Amino acid sequence: MIKWKSIRAKNLLFLSPCSKKEITGDFYDFIPLPGGRVGLVIADVADKGMPAALFMVLIRSLMRAAVLEIESPAAALARVNALFYPDAQQGMFITAAYAVIDTATGKMVYANAGHNPPLWVHNGQVERLTRTGMALGVVKTIDMDQHEINLESGDSVLFFTDGITEAFSENDELFGEERLHQVVKSGNQTASAILDGIDKALDAHIGSTPPADDITMVSIKKVG
Repeated sequence: MIKWKSIRAKNLLFLSPCSKKEITGDFYDFIPLPGGRVGLVIADVADKGMPAALFMVLIRSLMRAAVLEIESPAAALARVNALFYPDAQQGMFITAAYAVIDTATGKMVYANAGHNPPLWVHNGQVERLTRTGMALGVVKTIDMDQHEINLESGDSVLFFTDGITEAFSENDELFGEERLHQVVKSGNQTASAILDGIDKALDAHIGSTPPADDITMVSIKKVG
């Protein structure tokens, strides 16, 4: 089973270059579901400041309502899109990944609406859980697929927003996904150690450069 002590979530709110707090448009959520399952959602609003925060609150409420009525991750995201679209401002969209995890068996069913592909570490290799549909709020009706994986003992999955891979160094070099792959697959790490390793790698890469975007990440690991 997946022990709850091995699930850790982290949402880092950075300072803007002008040293004022930015209101984040990133969010994650854990949603208890019937049958010992857990819903995990991570999302990123394509905007900054108060508008992004307000849309983040709206999407979180829509997600919680949808997943309690709809079992399929793909159908749940499609439903959220239909409800969100009338309120979406021109150019406003939201990327989101939603997974349903059976804590007893390790089965994970997921759908990805234009979000950064989560990273599944399995047998020492990193696999990208690719997008299964377009971002929310772009069109009224979306086609959304879903995929299924089985988490085995020692497997981990990292959900994250693009503030990690798009972090710049002092020489304007992106952190990128390859560096992230190296951190998540290095050794038999706990969920907490994976997040701490990413923190350290980002700090070393960024140096004194002010982060340009919010960073949100969630790490889960199958143990026992």
